[in-house]
Amino acid sequence: MKFLAPLSTLALSYVLFFGYLIGSYDSLPQHVASHFDFQGQPDGWMSRNDLVGFTVGLGIFMPAVLVGLMASAGRIPVHLVNLPNRDYWLAPERRKETSSVLLYYALWFASMNVLFVTGVHWLVVQANKAGGSQHLDETGIVIVLGGFLLGSGLWIGLLKRQFSVED
Repeated sequence: MKFLAPLSTLALSYVLFFGYLIGSYDSLPQHVASHFDFQGQPDGWMSRNDLVGFTVGLGIFMPAVLVGLMASAGRIPVHLVNLPNRDYWLAPERRKETSSVLLYYALWFASMNVLFVTGVHWLVVQANKAGGSQHLDETGIVIVLGGFLLGSGLWIGLLKRQFSVED
């Protein structure tokens, strides 16, 4: 029951991610502006299929690595785990619960990653709309990146609070 909310959120994130990828595929030109400079001007291109393949890979790979690493924290040597109060939380009597908490947090962060990749893909699709200027919306990237960074900061703060030890 503890994992219902983060697993449901991750599943919904993937439904949105794949739904948007499929729904936006035909609106992309064959040759897509895929990388942009700091002024939002395109400076890299790829085929539509390559862009979608790269986006799918990013949307699956980043969250999978994160969840995999956090899920394995209970099975790797303690000195390889970077965790506040590591020796306390990874003591044999607490290690199983600590691993469970890390997996819980990883699932939430994986959802943020999927939503971030979805947001960036949305911006790329908007920049490549037919008749458009192929200009990446600076406000949009600030919102998407800012939201991800803010969420990441909150996630880190909650994780640090979770693993604090009161003397």
